Order: sequence, then C-alpha cells, then structure tokens
Amino acid sequence: MTVAAPASASEGAAAPSLSCDAWRYERGTHGHGASITCYGSTFTGFAVCHQPDGYLYLRFGNRSRSGGTSIVWCDLNAEVTDAGAIPG
Repeated sequence: MTVAAPASASEGAAAPSLSCDAWRYERGTHGHGASITCYGSTFTGFAVCHQPDGYLYLRFGNRSRSGGTSIVWCDLNAEVTDAGAIPG
C-alpha cells in the first residue's frame, strides 16, 4: 500500500512519499489490533474498529520513524475492519 503525503505549504518543496507493507492483524489478551511498517517518512498507524453492536470508530497507534512499526489496538470485543498509515 502506498500513501501519498499531503502537499507542502511551501512551493518547490516536494513532500516525501510513504510506502507501507500490508498491515497485520494482531491478537492480544486485551483485544485485537493492527500493526503496519512503513518507509519514507515518519508515520502514524490507524485502525477502523468494529464493535459487535455495529458501532465503527477510528483508533490511532504510535508515531514511528521510517522503517519502524506502528501498533494500534481496538477496545475489547471489537474487530479491526481496515488499517493503514498517515504520514507525519
């Protein structure tokens, strides 16, 4: 998955591109989550979480440097339906 960085506010400065591996589903004793590794710039992982009652919400993981991994967790009993990363 490739995510483009937002356009820079200053003209002439090229925004770095962000290239990510496919996100991985994580299981833990306190719930489910996702991890993602990206390259090209700092980034923050995110997950779309789905509760059994149908409620969807967004969670953000840790900010990581290029080559690092961001991990994000949903609430107990919720499932990850999608995940990815945003630059910065």
